[in-house]
Amino acid sequence: MSDLRVPFAHVDAENGRLLAAFATPLAQGLASGRFIGGDDVTEFETRFARLHGAAHAVAVGSGTDALKLTIRALGLDRRGTGITVANTFLATVGAMVTEGVRPVLVDVRGDENIDVTAVEKAITPETTMVVAVHLRGLPAAVHALRELCAARGLTLIEDCAQAVLAAVGGVPVGTFGAAGCFSLHPLKNLGACGDAGVVVTDDPDLAAEIRLLRSHGLRDRDTAVRWGENSRLDALQARLLNLKLDHIEEWTRRRRDLARLYDEELSGLPLTTPAGDDGHVYHRYVIRVANRDALRARLRTAGIETAVHYPVPVHRQPAALDGSVDVAGGALPVTEQQAEEILSLPLHPLLGEDQIRYVVRRIEESL
Repeated sequence: MSDLRVPFAHVDAENGRLLAAFATPLAQGLASGRFIGGDDVTEFETRFARLHGAAHAVAVGSGTDALKLTIRALGLDRRGTGITVANTFLATVGAMVTEGVRPVLVDVRGDENIDVTAVEKAITPETTMVVAVHLRGLPAAVHALRELCAARGLTLIEDCAQAVLAAVGGVPVGTFGAAGCFSLHPLKNLGACGDAGVVVTDDPDLAAEIRLLRSHGLRDRDTAVRWGENSRLDALQARLLNLKLDHIEEWTRRRRDLARLYDEELSGLPLTTPAGDDGHVYHRYVIRVANRDALRARLRTAGIETAVHYPVPVHRQPAALDGSVDVAGGALPVTEQQAEEILSLPLHPLLGEDQIRYVVRRIEESL
């Protein structure tokens, strides 16, 4: 057992460094008595929209709600189907199911993102939408997906839960489809102190509809014009997120620098490193390696925390065994093979270069 510890994430320390700067805004917020909505939320929405080159941003209670409310606001046929992947977090598919859209899961490419050819083959007359997941902050092939969806009359939604500031050719993700849905969970690159989410879109009508739906369908305090729900970002969360927005570009550069160091140090070892891309924001640094579980156990003994995102693809989850989810072609061989090999290594802005070299040495000794 090593005395050195390399934490997988360091949210406590990241937030601790902001505590002094947050003390005054927190005190002001508590003294204001205004905890839901208000200027802090509006400021966050304005800044987040600008950061992603979108006309509108609507803050909601979680990344899952961002997906659900977007699907509902778009008014897609609840008898239709939607195409996405199985190697995503459950929320991507769960949002479809709870909103009445039947998921059709397709396979992925070597970079672990959605296979556009598989999407095209899976389209049927019942298909209404495609949800592209920018997994781990690596942009999916959104140009090709946008062209395909436009040609076939489908709605493209981007699941940007792990992709704040990710971009394709300098254009931020979230702006290629009808909407981009982000999670601000504490472990995300831009994290709240609790659940939070945000939707970006250039469509003013869609933004207005989501604003209605997130607040019980209320047009004003006493008039409900449709049935909605309670999915509003707390003002105190918005104050913290506004503070973090001052640092997110710096943190993103740091993640990219650390990922490049991993790439260099792991070069030549019998494993696969993440696909390189200038627009990648490295929410996770995920390698693929044979005998993953044995390697993970050895790293744990060496004081190195790792994780697997995600060991059980969605179509293999017990909830999916009731027939609520379809698998295009009956099998997802690339997805399932990758699920046996993926391993998330420590990566966060406070990680040191010496810690990365320690991780790599322990990997090299274990292979």
